[in-house]
Amino acid sequence: MSGRDGRPGTKVALRTGPDGRDDRGVPVARRPVAVLVAVLAVATLGAPAAQARGGRGGGGGDEARVRTSAGCGRAARTRLELRGRDGAIRTDWKLERGRAGERWRIVVVQEARVVWRGTRTISSSGRIEQRLALRDLPGADRVDVRASGPRGTSCAVGATLRG
Repeated sequence: MSGRDGRPGTKVALRTGPDGRDDRGVPVARRPVAVLVAVLAVATLGAPAAQARGGRGGGGGDEARVRTSAGCGRAARTRLELRGRDGAIRTDWKLERGRAGERWRIVVVQEARVVWRGTRTISSSGRIEQRLALRDLPGADRVDVRASGPRGTSCAVGATLRG
């Protein structure tokens, strides 16, 4: 590619002056940069990890709740629901997979501490369900569940319940 004067040209950004024009006097479009910044802000701030939504439970007290799910591979799917109420967090974790009789190792972690570890077998209905009651720590609570199944299949799901 050659420049206007016939010499080989290069593709470099031209400097802009205070009037928003390059050194040749051509207006420089700043809109693509503004659009990129807006898209990045929405992607970063608009879709945080599963966060709690406030709501009213059937018992009349304040209840915070969050639900999230993830695909695991090999046709497995996992779901996690956290409910915060009266100083406790109830966790409902489910793994759905069509093979009854498979044994899975499960680890539940709250705020980087293992709070439960065990082994469960998939029922004839093709699922595992695990419920736990955890302490509601001050501030937001992060709960992660990891499960390892046969032939290297693994699942991980996590959620943050705002305090």
